[in-house]
Amino acid sequence: MSEIKRERFFDFASSVLPHEVDYLERIQKLKDAENLQILMQVRRCTLNPEEPAHFDKNIDKRKYSYMKKWITQKLSAIDADQFFFRMTELDSKIMTDAIGPDEEKALLGLIRSFKSTEYYFIRFYELVQNYRYYLLIRMRYNYLKPINNFLENWKQAYNHSKNVNQELHEATIDIVDQYASYKKESRQWEERLISIFNDEALDGLNRYYAIVRLTFMYYNYKQYDKLIVLYRHLDELIVNGHIYSKRILVNYYANKVLLHARNNELDKAVYYGLLSIRWKSADYMFYLSNLCAVLLRSDRNKLALKMMKDNLPELKNTVSPHNRIGFASFYIQSLVKNNKAQQALSYANTFLERNRDDILQFRWHLFFSSMTQSMLRLEKYAEVIKLVKKYELLKREAEHRNRAGYLPAITWYYQVARYKECLIDEAAMFESFIESAELALTDTHKNKQLSELIAEIKPHVMNLPEKLLNL
Repeated sequence: MSEIKRERFFDFASSVLPHEVDYLERIQKLKDAENLQILMQVRRCTLNPEEPAHFDKNIDKRKYSYMKKWITQKLSAIDADQFFFRMTELDSKIMTDAIGPDEEKALLGLIRSFKSTEYYFIRFYELVQNYRYYLLIRMRYNYLKPINNFLENWKQAYNHSKNVNQELHEATIDIVDQYASYKKESRQWEERLISIFNDEALDGLNRYYAIVRLTFMYYNYKQYDKLIVLYRHLDELIVNGHIYSKRILVNYYANKVLLHARNNELDKAVYYGLLSIRWKSADYMFYLSNLCAVLLRSDRNKLALKMMKDNLPELKNTVSPHNRIGFASFYIQSLVKNNKAQQALSYANTFLERNRDDILQFRWHLFFSSMTQSMLRLEKYAEVIKLVKKYELLKREAEHRNRAGYLPAITWYYQVARYKECLIDEAAMFESFIESAELALTDTHKNKQLSELIAEIKPHVMNLPEKLLNL
């Protein structure tokens, strides 16, 4: 096998994800020992993409080509998103009277071989409905029998899926409103969402929607243990090919990042974070930001800064304000952690000037925590006070306290700045620290983050209270 071909195969092997290899190993019926050997090597590349690959040069290069094709075909066959794109193309041709004989034959084959509610079952059922209208208006009655049989046989399942889908939209409003304002409850949806996720008669899309909403809800209530149980089940559904596409899989890895980070399992969080960015989805910048946040908490500051610098050009193409502000905030933090606080503050000022309204609407706490961190590192205490007052950040942070992600960073930076400017005494500063940290002190995850915050203010404050030092 030539060096160029080996490099190409290594690049391909490194793009395959661990759950994909798990699925391939479950369904494989390879009889050739060398093909099996190649599959095992793909697993090693998948788990350790940074390590040098050792492909056997004595194996015929055609077997590498065969295995690349085999892996691609097997994964494509269960890829929900590829099936969706195929359906969309067929539907557009039906609606514009452009469907050809070969495409009709392929669609009829899909209808005849249909055995269960696939991931995009609702969309497929509606495609078949449109095809029936197409045939009826042309009086092509000879094609109608399998179409009518399909629609009748799956009518009940379709109606059930549609009703569940509507329920999920109603649940989404409560769950997202709770996340955004923390003034609503969403716990009333828990049992129903679990039953939807566990319903094997339902389509994959509804089941996946249910667990995404449960993820949001359990983060709101800090019930991470419940998520671990559900994710084990989701893990099996992915490995068995019931809920799968590259997009879904990297989203699953990204959720695992947050889950392990919440449990202070930072090495595991980094592992899944690296997997989540191995394939570029629409949420790539969001996943990258979360990974870099974990890297910074793990003191892998140089790697975090490098990854963020490498992806700065991507920021220009990021439409989502939520993702754009998140990336900018962690970029500021990565500069501070790499002793580039002046550069961090300059970047923060420029970004604030250009994105003020979006910052105040979406991720103000993360952004201003990062910005005030850079100011504190530069001992610009007066600027911290001015910024906090200008945007009424203490009032905002007080309203933010019940949020799952709450950390009193801005309050602490502000009180340190006031103390250094001789506006309050040491006792008042410490009282503010303890009062604002009260909720976080009982949360294991926040406890760890508080200790990181203490390390941040320690160079500016002597004689911290023992209650805080013992975290």
